[in-house]
Formats: sequence, structure tokens, C-alpha cells
Amino acid sequence: MDKFIGFFRNVSILLFTGTLIWSYAFMAGQVNYRFDPAGDALGTASKDTYFFGAIAIFLVTNVICYWFIKTLKRIKTSEEGTGIRNKSLKKDLILWIKGFAGVLNLFFSLILVFLGLMNMSADYNIKTIGFYVYLGPLLILLWFFYLAVILGKRRN
Repeated sequence: MDKFIGFFRNVSILLFTGTLIWSYAFMAGQVNYRFDPAGDALGTASKDTYFFGAIAIFLVTNVICYWFIKTLKRIKTSEEGTGIRNKSLKKDLILWIKGFAGVLNLFFSLILVFLGLMNMSADYNIKTIGFYVYLGPLLILLWFFYLAVILGKRRN
């Protein structure tokens, strides 16, 4: 599981980078980021603000997850420990945080795809590509459900 989560996180980083470059390359000078239910633009920003804002959000969330992982790794544990001092719980939490970083990166990638499609062509209807908006929060919700499963597991 550890190898799969690490692979997923690395692939999500590459996916985010690819979608950011793809969406940035095909956008006009102004990016629409707020839409009404009919699909009309309500808010705009410059293309450079979009690019650097996406990188900033990506870096901040990944640095925070990395910091949590490093902090958890410093905690002394044993098999008989309770709470966070339990070795298996600590390992499961580290894996969960690594996976959470991957899920967030995937969520950000979906947002970039959605914004890219909405800004590239007027042919797209917001109702047909709106599932991108709901897929990310659904993945985050499922990942928090997995956290509840981890915390609810009986430990020695």
C-alpha cells in the first residue's frame, strides 16, 4: 500500500503540472474563474495570475502535507504505545497524509481542467462538464471516510 500511495502522489503531481501547462497554454490573456448557472463569466483574472496562483496553492498544500509527514516521523513509537505513539497508527496516518496530498493534487487538476475547458471554448455547457466540480469534493470526502476507518481500527 505504501508504494501505491507514493506512486499515486507522484502521478498526481505530474498530472497537476501537465494540466496547468495545458490550460495555461490554450487560454487567452484573461481567465474567467467564476460562472453563473448559465455558464456566463462573472469574474476574470489575468493569465499570469491564474498560473502563479495555481502554483502557489499547489506548493502551500504540498508543503503543509510534507511538514505533517516529517513531524509524524519524528514521534517515537512502539507496538504497545497508545494513540499517536502506536507504531501501526503512525504508519497509517503517514500513508493517509501522503494519499491526501495526492487526492488534493488530483482535485486541483480537475479544477484546472474545468477552468481550461470553460475558457477555451464557448461550445462547452457548464452542465455537461460540471461533474469535474463534484468529482474532487467526492474524492476528498471518501478520503476522510478512509481516515475514520483508520482511526476506528483496533490497535494493540
